[in-house]
Amino acid sequence: MSSCCEQNPFALLIDLAERLRMFFDAAAERVGLTSAQAHVLMRLEQPTRMGDLAEAKTCDPSSVTAMVRRLERDGLVQRVVDPTDARARLVQLTASGERARSGLAEAAAHADDVIRELPEEHRSALAALFAADTFAR
Repeated sequence: MSSCCEQNPFALLIDLAERLRMFFDAAAERVGLTSAQAHVLMRLEQPTRMGDLAEAKTCDPSSVTAMVRRLERDGLVQRVVDPTDARARLVQLTASGERARSGLAEAAAHADDVIRELPEEHRSALAALFAADTFAR
């Protein structure tokens, strides 16, 4: 294993996260979405409150509001009344949003290729990190 892997194995995780982000961004672009739009669509498995979207994306609620407005304008999501609280609104995918989400999932289906493209020593180091249950602490 290279000295980089031995000295800073978490640098591998950072590198992998960056590669996966680039892969996801490219998948989003292939289906005509920005990365931010794609992230929101992937989080909408069911109708969701905007505050919950903001929390999941760890961003300011006003950022999610602006994103939802753009997605609404593009016909990908709609806001509906929350059946448990008539004062609240939920964001849900439209039929077009479902198709865009499916296209994104299909475009990103080969994310494991990102891991296979890593040098063998890096894959081994990652496997050792997970085998050591490093993340359970």
